[in-house]
Amino acid sequence: MGVVMFKKFASGFMLSFLCFVQVSCCTINTYKSTDSHDIYVNYLDRKFSKNKSKVINQNFIFLQKYVMTKNNNDYTQICYKGKQKYTECNEPLVPINSASGYVVKIDRRKNDIYALTAAHWCKEETKDELYESTDLIMEDMPIVGYYVSFMGNNIKIKKYIMDPVTDLCLIKFNSKYSNYAKNIDIANSDPDIGDKMYTISAPMWSYENELRQHYSGYASGCDSYECVFTIPATYGSSGSAVINEKGEIVSIISKASIGFNNYTIGAKPEQVKDFLEKAYETLRK
Repeated sequence: MGVVMFKKFASGFMLSFLCFVQVSCCTINTYKSTDSHDIYVNYLDRKFSKNKSKVINQNFIFLQKYVMTKNNNDYTQICYKGKQKYTECNEPLVPINSASGYVVKIDRRKNDIYALTAAHWCKEETKDELYESTDLIMEDMPIVGYYVSFMGNNIKIKKYIMDPVTDLCLIKFNSKYSNYAKNIDIANSDPDIGDKMYTISAPMWSYENELRQHYSGYASGCDSYECVFTIPATYGSSGSAVINEKGEIVSIISKASIGFNNYTIGAKPEQVKDFLEKAYETLRK
């Protein structure tokens, strides 16, 4: 009998506690006309609203990490930890990796948006991992920027909190377009075997503002630690929300079988709920 191997979609190791990180926030896109961009976002909303799936197009987010620089496309101005401040380094230079995510809660008074993704994307890379991703040989550890693409806007993430044991991460960012997303409930119980499941992902960097890749499969069951699904997934699918027929989050995709990418694994609904209760309280501070 062959051995089934599983791989997370970005490298990381497991810790048994919540890790809290705060990062400075700013948008990386500037637009000549705010009105013209409002029109574009309205266009996206109309397009995304023509949706027959249980997954909400407007709630999907695409996540990327970058090595940061002081000047656009200037490799001689890479920012390094301990030498420059985050506020000095506002230009993304080299992409490191990507992931998927899903908005779960909105504070409409402050335009704050909370979204779930995988903790192994949120964790900090080592210098060796950065070299594997970028082929850059760097003298010191560079400053890495965490970015989210939401409704046609690229925004630097304000804060995140993660639990590597369940591979869950909650990110927080701010957008004046928060009203286009919806609050999402978490399922109260594990899915039954054979229940239909849905997701949106951006595998292998395949993201465009106007596209949404919908995938579906079935619940294969849950044990005491995680749930299994027959949803297609590969690198970049990390953090995709698994949605049931009621539109509730059942799990967050964490890993898949190597060589057969229709066997995916994620946290149980109870774990997602427990994590969010702690994470919301921390990120509101």
